[in-house]
Amino acid sequence: MKKVLLMIMLVFIGMVGCSKQGVSIEDIQKEGTLLIGLSGDYPPFEFYKMVDGKETLVGFDVMLGEKIAEELGVEVKFKNMDFNSLIGALQSGQVDMVISGMSPNEERLNQVDFSDFYYTGENAVLVRKEDADRYQTTEDLKDVKIGTQLGSIQTPIAQSLTTNVKELASTQSIVLELSNENVEAVILGNDIAARYAEQFDNVVVSDIKIESEEKMAVALPKESTELTEQVNKIISTLKADGTLGKMLEEAMQLAN
Repeated sequence: MKKVLLMIMLVFIGMVGCSKQGVSIEDIQKEGTLLIGLSGDYPPFEFYKMVDGKETLVGFDVMLGEKIAEELGVEVKFKNMDFNSLIGALQSGQVDMVISGMSPNEERLNQVDFSDFYYTGENAVLVRKEDADRYQTTEDLKDVKIGTQLGSIQTPIAQSLTTNVKELASTQSIVLELSNENVEAVILGNDIAARYAEQFDNVVVSDIKIESEEKMAVALPKESTELTEQVNKIISTLKADGTLGKMLEEAMQLAN
């Protein structure tokens, strides 16, 4: 009987230990490395580019992650994965934070905490050049096939316009589907939509106005209060001295 009680107590203690949430600045500084999750297919925020003959992860979010690590006095390591896997990776402790063009919504706010916004932009609709006159308003998108990135905030926007939504893991793949006439439109953040319109000869940003904003924040594990406050201070400083604006401009030049 004593053995059974001892086993129950050990299981309970283990469960309590596993339920501990939050990452502290001390935790990160002890490790000496800040682990950041992202999905490297979202130019100009994070993407791969040949730099000095080597494929390198670059972009606005990458620069922000480097700044945060610098302020914390640690090295930075980026973990590239599918966008739809990022929240799970954060919850399971595979990464310390996520900086990947992620916007807070009700579902995500129940799962993780978020910093203040470091970027606010608009959403846009990509269509093929030949269909630019055909698709002028959101009403024109009713019942057509719309592409979005899997797990993105653009997916529910598309679902509010049509019942025919196709999701793929990468933005590159879904824009390729548009170019190849497998979807009729794609909803993305305005800045990334503009980059793809430059990359694909037969794709343009349409005149359709989406009544929504793309607001990006750093995602952190629940109850990481001290770390969240520090990240907010860093973002505030970078905004105030104009560094964030310069970083975005540099990232857009890299994307071009």
